[in-house]
Amino acid sequence: TNTNQKFSELLHNINSHGYSDAVKEFLENDRESEYRFNKKEGAIAFRAINKNSTRCLVLNSDLGNIPENLSQMFDEIYSLESDNDKLLIQKSRFQENKIDNVVLVRSIPNSLPFPDNHFDLIVLNGIKIKKQDGISKEKILKSLNEIKRVLNTNGCLCAGLQNKRGLKALQKKTEEEMDYEDYLDVFDVYNSLFDSLGVKVEPYWVLPSHNEPHYSGKIVDDVSLKWFFQNFDKKLRVDTKYKIAGMFLKLLNKSTRKSVLENFCSSFVFYCYKDQHPKTIENMIIEKTGFKNLIQNVRLTKVLYFLLDNNGNPKKVVSCEPTKYDLTERISTVNRIFPNMKNPDEKIIIEEWLSGTALDRLDDNDVKLTMKWLTDFQTSTMSEVLSIQDIEKEITSVKKDLDSIEAMNNLPYDIWLNEYKEELKDKKLKKTAVHGDFQIRNILIDHEKSVVNVIDWDWRYQEKGNPIYDFMWLATNVMMLSNNPKEEYYSNYTKTGKATKSIEIIKDAMEKHFKVNLDFKKLQRFMLLRFITIRVKQGDDGHLLYVDILKILF
Repeated sequence: TNTNQKFSELLHNINSHGYSDAVKEFLENDRESEYRFNKKEGAIAFRAINKNSTRCLVLNSDLGNIPENLSQMFDEIYSLESDNDKLLIQKSRFQENKIDNVVLVRSIPNSLPFPDNHFDLIVLNGIKIKKQDGISKEKILKSLNEIKRVLNTNGCLCAGLQNKRGLKALQKKTEEEMDYEDYLDVFDVYNSLFDSLGVKVEPYWVLPSHNEPHYSGKIVDDVSLKWFFQNFDKKLRVDTKYKIAGMFLKLLNKSTRKSVLENFCSSFVFYCYKDQHPKTIENMIIEKTGFKNLIQNVRLTKVLYFLLDNNGNPKKVVSCEPTKYDLTERISTVNRIFPNMKNPDEKIIIEEWLSGTALDRLDDNDVKLTMKWLTDFQTSTMSEVLSIQDIEKEITSVKKDLDSIEAMNNLPYDIWLNEYKEELKDKKLKKTAVHGDFQIRNILIDHEKSVVNVIDWDWRYQEKGNPIYDFMWLATNVMMLSNNPKEEYYSNYTKTGKATKSIEIIKDAMEKHFKVNLDFKKLQRFMLLRFITIRVKQGDDGHLLYVDILKILF
């Protein structure tokens, strides 16, 4: 098929030009496949993590998202895939990202080359059946029993399955035909399949899909489901189709919510326990916080849990590092009052829920409120002058990281770094506290109170940092937020885009605040260079988009 041919060509390019450059070129022609190269999208099994995290098996592992995500949490990962090209792509991916605890296995799930009771966790990424065998419930049950055989007594089978009736707008289709086809069915049939296996089943909804598990919750938890339906259009806000769906979902009552979910949710995840139901990280959060209504939200570097009271009001947010747990960890409380903004060195933290909707980049009032918050925050946290030595130190650090990134080889970043230094060296800017990821989704506007609430303070926070960072990163985010970020950025760069006025508001606020004229282009180039190094360290291919944006600023 065309898809098989594309992956064959990708593999050839990887062998010729290296993983990063080959994937960058591949995604330039196929942006729809970007999610398949992002370890964040492999977070399907996080809630099943327990203290037995030694050996894990991923079935139908595709291009390696799930194995890479779990490589941070398990000692050994076995990545099983029937397609040899996909396995070889994974091999290059893991070598590039210095991941050495993944074993690649070419096989099919029907006959697993492992002993009984071998795995603590098995992730089933869709059910695939050999075309020549034909699809029947008996054959699927036989395949599931084979999976059950190699699962240990306290183990969990985590099955991500697409809903045959699910909203097509939210589903990602891989379209490989090869010798296999996906078995697709509806919620009740999947549920009865797992029941007949003799396992303890916990079903969850997941959106946009099990391949992109950004939001998920228990099917039986109507309290959290009601809140999510009320906020559906805010959580999936880029595309108009989500807003239309959100208007409909707000009208549903309890019985119709569950029915609509089971019929039209794009994917489900079934957590199936062979015998004992071991204590999981999600159980631990419920036990230690006293909240039983949860929604999981997967971010690039963490997994969040929104905790709701019995009336469906969000009260707390728990943030978990994607790492190994023994479930004796404490949940550390954070109250963000300067200078104690940074997360403590704990795997799990809990903080108060902050109300509001994400900044609307096209709403002048939202942008002005945000600028007032940022300038007030910087004024109240101002310290010593940002010296030429400070600027040289950050340039040296960024340059060192850029030198090892293949995708940067043909860009004159040495010149750009020097231009940035020349731009700032005589400006006498004062250091301030820096959020570090000051972007749209982390800025919540409480319109009732005309208050800005800023969330997601993590390792990028600095108590004394470069004050241009938060201005420039927000401006960049505003310029490119869309389903086609490159095109959107270009339109705003040439002052023909929808966000042109918002960028002028940010520029004006920045220059009034610093009381100097600044070369926006030179500052933005440096911000992009710096952010590319951050994304590479986080181990995904997200930096490639920012390389493309830099070419517009050539």
